[in-house]
Amino acid sequence: MHKVDWPYEFPGAYWLDEKEEQAVLDVLRYGSLFRYYGLQKPHYVDDFEAAAKDYYGCDYALALNSGTGALSVALNALGVGPGCEVIVPAFLWVATVGAIVQNNAIPVLCEVDDSFTMDPADLQKKITPRTRTILPIHMAGCPCDMEAILAIAREHHLSVLEDCAQCNGGEIKGRKVGTFGDMGIFSLQLNKNMTCGEGGLVITNDKKLYQRAFSAHDMGMIRTNGRLAMPEPYAVMWGQGRRMTELCGAVAAVQLQKLPQILEHMRQSKKRIKTRLEGIPGLQFRRVHDAAGDTGPFLVLILEEETAAVAVKKNLVEGGLHNVFRIAEYGLHIYSNIPSLVNKQPLSPSGNPWSLAENAGSIYDYQTGACPRSDALFARSLLLPIPSKLTREQEDGAAGVIQEAVESRPAKRSVICAIPAASDSAQGQP
Repeated sequence: MHKVDWPYEFPGAYWLDEKEEQAVLDVLRYGSLFRYYGLQKPHYVDDFEAAAKDYYGCDYALALNSGTGALSVALNALGVGPGCEVIVPAFLWVATVGAIVQNNAIPVLCEVDDSFTMDPADLQKKITPRTRTILPIHMAGCPCDMEAILAIAREHHLSVLEDCAQCNGGEIKGRKVGTFGDMGIFSLQLNKNMTCGEGGLVITNDKKLYQRAFSAHDMGMIRTNGRLAMPEPYAVMWGQGRRMTELCGAVAAVQLQKLPQILEHMRQSKKRIKTRLEGIPGLQFRRVHDAAGDTGPFLVLILEEETAAVAVKKNLVEGGLHNVFRIAEYGLHIYSNIPSLVNKQPLSPSGNPWSLAENAGSIYDYQTGACPRSDALFARSLLLPIPSKLTREQEDGAAGVIQEAVESRPAKRSVICAIPAASDSAQGQP
């Protein structure tokens, strides 16, 4: 069997160099670790937010201490609370549903389609009079079908919050993800396309939503010249203390400059590996809504049935691709793998949010089977991270290991419906 020396993921970490080091040392030397004041005037978080507005093409950008914090603050700003339902895809991250629950609202699961993102057809079916927000997630580096999702949102007068944590820098027809909905959030945690170790970002074009988010992320008020000030009544909130530090801002400001290059490396590596694999019987790839906007950090391999996926995964690990996952087993990214969600863990002994009178009509099951089409797809699909500084030798080695693993899989035992021919492999997309 082929064997490849395959690196771990952590895209942005491979690009850390003296530029981030110098920025961090600058913060330490001047003693201004807090973003609003210090021994000298701090500026790195301000610089990061200004650069973010330019990069994403939005009017407002707010840096936070984590992607989880960004989700919580954005939902708070959108008015999500008791009596509200928020629709999320079955392929997600625990923090997304956690933020909904922390706001005492109810998450509602939506099937994913062969793009592994929110299925607009099922989304339409999941809307109720209690639906407040649609929360599409641009999962595993690829954008959602935002045109269809936004059409549904407009039809029902719903807000849209884009979770771009795994798709930072992604685009749809040249427009950055995060700018289609009312608000967009990003994570800068170590696994993400760019990183400052732990951090988050909220973007919007709505001034009122920005001020509400600012107030919620700080002390319940806005700031003028770094000092707390009384906002308009609509922006008086309960503050969550989720400010980004200058140390994180220093790293984030440098990493954002590097993000286009990081993405280009992952995209090209993924494209070259996929080109080697196209046409192999029994292997398909996810459908990508806009190939040019795919950020490239993951390759999804889809087999005919679960037994084949289990066998192929085993062979890939033996071939050196140690960090490949069968998606059904992808930890807290799968709704039914989240104990707190499956068991409807309450926030307090009173049972909230599940026990609140306002949520009495929102009774949902989160165990395996709640999204059967997604479950079936997850069971026969594999996810392979694409590191951001692969050599051609590593790319060729990975392609060889994958080809050998797929070709040596067990014979198909039964007829399984194939993925629609609109998959990106059929279109020759990366």
